[in-house]
Amino acid sequence: MLTKTLRDRTLYPKNHPQLIKTMEQLGEVLPALFQECDKRTFAFIEDQIYIDDCLMTTLDQGPSDIIRIFHDRLIEILILREGLTLPEISSLVDFLSSPFNPEEGTFSFQSLHIELGKLGLDQSKENTQTPLTKDLEFAISKSVLNTSKFSEESRALRDIYMDWNTAQDVLMDNVNGIMQGLERALFNNFNSFIPFIELKSYDEYTHVHAINLSILTMAQAQSLGFSKEAIHAFGMGALLHDVGKTQVSVKVLHKDGKLTDEEFAEMQRHPLEGAMLLLQYPEVPKIAAIVAYEHHLKYNCKGYPTMKQERPQHIASRLTAISDQFDAMRSNRPYRAAMEAEKIIGIMQENKGTDLDPILVDHFIGFIKSRRVM
Repeated sequence: MLTKTLRDRTLYPKNHPQLIKTMEQLGEVLPALFQECDKRTFAFIEDQIYIDDCLMTTLDQGPSDIIRIFHDRLIEILILREGLTLPEISSLVDFLSSPFNPEEGTFSFQSLHIELGKLGLDQSKENTQTPLTKDLEFAISKSVLNTSKFSEESRALRDIYMDWNTAQDVLMDNVNGIMQGLERALFNNFNSFIPFIELKSYDEYTHVHAINLSILTMAQAQSLGFSKEAIHAFGMGALLHDVGKTQVSVKVLHKDGKLTDEEFAEMQRHPLEGAMLLLQYPEVPKIAAIVAYEHHLKYNCKGYPTMKQERPQHIASRLTAISDQFDAMRSNRPYRAAMEAEKIIGIMQENKGTDLDPILVDHFIGFIKSRRVM
């Protein structure tokens, strides 16, 4: 309704009957805006609108009039708070429809329950235009959570990856416990942060990376509007994507130097091995086995295992691939430090259409900007 009001204001003068009617209708639905939360956040990124971090999918193709209005004023984020009144909305509409004077600044608008601001990827840099970013609460776990938050889940997953022969007897108990912890943390705080965990040592990379992949893949699926059942299945697939490595010999798995042809062939079997392991458990969603099988395939059907007939990856695998690239590049590794945000985005842009699904990459980049992930 707010979108319709702003659109009507671009079409009609202030006292036009149509605009008056729209404002009256908005007044009737305004209380419902805050039934589920006391703050609603709208992020305007390129030609997309995110509402509370979920992509708005009802826009016409191409940049809409409402996005153009906010872009023209250099406004990237709008926050509405509980207690918002119709006169405040009317004031905002008037402000957005009036000629923009760059000398006065985008944020000359003042209201008790409305805030305007800009998004930024690098939280270490102060936003000199407005103090709003200090109140956005969009942050990764580095400043909110740490590895100890998921210490139990991390230990359980480490046991699965390190000793499959022992772990398989209680696999589903452990996996369900891990997933419950991750989903609780994600969904309880979805509008605030993505609860990544950080590496304490390089030896933790396999299971910490898998947990982060699960969280980030579920977050993407949530923002795309998938059901909770699908989100759960996607998350489990990401969590267990590398379980086939438990069938690779330790000699090959931890070899420092270049693998021989035979050793590389053994390593390349782990996606198939992982899928076969997971298919033994009826409780594991079949999607998880698909992700395990496809996680080394690429969007352009290259990679491995080699398929006799090319076919598109499952969307769960495509989301997991995006999560995989992102978390790998943002993590410190023995051979390089974590990459800067802009470099990561640049590499992912370059990989569109080859390694990664171009449409999902564009959505992902908008998503992490709206969430101030980096």
